[in-house]
Amino acid sequence: MKRFLLPAILLALIAGLLVLIGSLLGGRNIRFLPQITEQTERSAHTVLKEALPIGEYASLAYHYTTVVREINARDIRGWTIPFTTRRFIFSYDGIMKLGIDGTQILVEEDAEAISGAAASLPQIRIFLPPIKILSHEIIDGSIEVFDQSQTIFNELRIEEAFNVTAERKRELEERVMAGSVILEARRSAEQQLGTLLGSLPGIRDRYEIVFIWQAPAL
Repeated sequence: MKRFLLPAILLALIAGLLVLIGSLLGGRNIRFLPQITEQTERSAHTVLKEALPIGEYASLAYHYTTVVREINARDIRGWTIPFTTRRFIFSYDGIMKLGIDGTQILVEEDAEAISGAAASLPQIRIFLPPIKILSHEIIDGSIEVFDQSQTIFNELRIEEAFNVTAERKRELEERVMAGSVILEARRSAEQQLGTLLGSLPGIRDRYEIVFIWQAPAL
């Protein structure tokens, strides 16, 4: 019987060691195992805000050619003084960039689809600020002079030519802001932003994007 006592004790010790090692390893695995947390999906509002422009966004470049004509003569009490008439006629090409201020864009998300609407997708309404002229420049090298005449009694000054050009630029800007170019700039902005936002993960095929233009400030 003593013959079997030693092996039995050894087997018991080995089994105890195995249990102890197993518990230690198990505890270590549990201790250092990274915590598994549920990954929450970013909201559509956050995704859109990150993708939308945060500064000035040009949606349309409007090119034009204009002719400036200026005739001037000195007079006394409504009578033109002879040999004082001067005139200059020239043309130039210009470019206006129209767009929006991205900092004024507002995003509104619907949690559920609009009841009774043709589309079953929930809407994301994007409120865009009014179109404005972001820049207006004369294209270098485009000025072409057709006629320029002056007299020693009525010379043409450089600052006068600049003033006439500045006045023509203001006239063109007013004409553009009151005409159909604004509508074209709006359509272009909607098309460009719609294509960009519609391709974002989590937006495509899940939301209907609707653009709403804010009223100009009075």
